[in-house]
Amino acid sequence: MKEIKNIIEKNINYILYAIVIFGATLRFYFLNIAKNQAHWWDSLAYGSLAKNIIYHMWDNLPFIVNESIIRPPLFPLIWSFILRLGGSDYSVILITNIIPSIISIFLVYLIGKEMYGAKVGIIASIFASACWIHLFYAVRAMTDIPSMCLILASIYFFIKSHDSLSIKNWTLSVLFLALAVLFRYSHAVIAFAYVLFLIFIHKTSLFKNKKFFIGGVIGAIPLILFIIINLINHGSLLPASATYASSAGEKAVFAWYTLGFIKHILRSPLVYLFYAGLILVVTKLSISYGFISKNKESKMHLFNLILFVLVLSFFIFVIKAAEDRYLFGLSSILFILPALTLSYVYNTLSKYRKEFAAIVCLILIIWSAYANITFANSMILDKKESYKQMKEAYEWINYNTPENSIITGDWAEPYTIYYANRRFQVLPQDLDFTNFSLEADYVVLNGIHQPNEKVVNYVNSIVADGKLVPVKVFFFDAEQKQPAVIIYKRV
Repeated sequence: MKEIKNIIEKNINYILYAIVIFGATLRFYFLNIAKNQAHWWDSLAYGSLAKNIIYHMWDNLPFIVNESIIRPPLFPLIWSFILRLGGSDYSVILITNIIPSIISIFLVYLIGKEMYGAKVGIIASIFASACWIHLFYAVRAMTDIPSMCLILASIYFFIKSHDSLSIKNWTLSVLFLALAVLFRYSHAVIAFAYVLFLIFIHKTSLFKNKKFFIGGVIGAIPLILFIIINLINHGSLLPASATYASSAGEKAVFAWYTLGFIKHILRSPLVYLFYAGLILVVTKLSISYGFISKNKESKMHLFNLILFVLVLSFFIFVIKAAEDRYLFGLSSILFILPALTLSYVYNTLSKYRKEFAAIVCLILIIWSAYANITFANSMILDKKESYKQMKEAYEWINYNTPENSIITGDWAEPYTIYYANRRFQVLPQDLDFTNFSLEADYVVLNGIHQPNEKVVNYVNSIVADGKLVPVKVFFFDAEQKQPAVIIYKRV
């Protein structure tokens, strides 16, 4: 058994390469399945901002004005560059999600290795390569995967820098965190975890350390520039904060359901390995209280616990809302703590029989990976047809109507911009059509998004007057009995 251990240690790089290749293969396999899927609303919003950066056709459209305020700028900016170069949706997903997702597997290994050793890093990277939610969102044009990749890079350099606060590593940590925030504003909470941990380790000497401030300012330059632009254009540090604060204020209860996402994300048996790892971390911290700052493992336990509690608390108590993908900022913890559990299980069982210990750990790893991959497969297959008729309808408009056509309809703005490349007539506020003058050349109704009765009644009244005629219908069913999207032309 000792010889096997030596072989593994000598070939650790090849094992890591195999894991990364395995993870990459899964991602390209699922991308091939879902490559023609339609964008979801959030994705369309970012894509619409990207299109507007290029063409500026919709600068004054309320949808674009609002989305440009509440959405972080980096993702649509990168998306626009890819479109300028002639890239397709496939290219956008490949560059912004697939590649960062693959890099994240390697980063999870580096963080695990830096915290607890190569064995924990390898096991954690296996979990990262097969995690269903990473596979699912890797094949969609969303901000979650690229921002997660940046967060993992930030955490790695933070762990490398936390003792001496070397200018290089600390600056890189802050830089990657700043870039992650420009993908998703909520990741800013991780900065508080960093500072809280550093205060615990360095006490008051932290604020006398010039490297802390120099590295922090240099690394935060992208964020500082963004704030300056906001002050010039909007007179506010972060215009989106008012929207988020208002949304949180409207919620009367805390989002305790966020805790249930951990089980949803990890699946059985991985989630139980995570809980065991969390108990292990808390127990060891309790035992080592008073000596934490003198022991690297204890410091890593403390950092993970601080990060875990702060991120969850932010969504539960501050935002009061969350989705499963919002927890991508905890990816390092969600994979490293189960790996830490398996390392502890192996070390305990190997005292009696090393072969048995290895078999038990291998079974749990394979079981966890299989449970995640099969669930990812079912989810991706189930969702690949979502909003398909909306995509087809607006692409039909793009290819079959004059370029100067104007489109209108409920839930139609991002589809009109991204798929149809047409101008849009805004519907009246409160959908009061009393004094509304229809100027649009085409009107679109759909049954995919919840249709508004006022809009439907208005369109039906114009159809009854003979001023609108249906020119194309897309259906839910192959028998063409259930209309999903109807395109009307003004006559």
